[in-house]
Amino acid sequence: MKIRNGLSKFQETIQPSMQPVYSELENGQSPETLFITCSDSRISPNLITQTDPGEIFVIRNAGNIVPKPGTGELAVEGTIEYAVQALKVKHIVVCGHAKCGAVGGLLDLGGLDALPAVKEWVKKSEAVLEKVADCDEASKGPEAIKANVMLQLDHLMEYDYVKAAVDKGDLELHGIVYNFGSGEVDYLTDGEF
Repeated sequence: MKIRNGLSKFQETIQPSMQPVYSELENGQSPETLFITCSDSRISPNLITQTDPGEIFVIRNAGNIVPKPGTGELAVEGTIEYAVQALKVKHIVVCGHAKCGAVGGLLDLGGLDALPAVKEWVKKSEAVLEKVADCDEASKGPEAIKANVMLQLDHLMEYDYVKAAVDKGDLELHGIVYNFGSGEVDYLTDGEF
């Protein structure tokens, strides 16, 4: 019911006021940024980045994971390929977030036995475990979230066309962590975007 009411409200009040934007978007899209973030319902990419429709191209999945190329995760691989090679985005932002359940599951893989698909998915970030092995319990979760973002940036650089675009200076990679409780953002990499 809430979704249907929201759609009605959008059609009645927001669509008319944004008609010029949507009319222009009928001709195509040219976002400057690919934004990769978690599917967590507490993250709203356009809201937290204050972007309009057509400004960011988005991938969402549990844990904002970028599988290594060639692993058969074609939904993610195809979207990255399209963003970089067809849309020619200038930036890729990997956005992790506080209290990430996927990273929490990674830290306790045994707790995911009842969710075998989730368990296999988050294991794509197993390298994070080595990076936080020496952390105390209080800092392990937050540090794992940051390490997970950085790992995804490493995975992106394994895509030949991403590396080539970065090397040419046509593409920049960025990592951030969003805290939905405070609204604060930790910038893990340099650069403007």
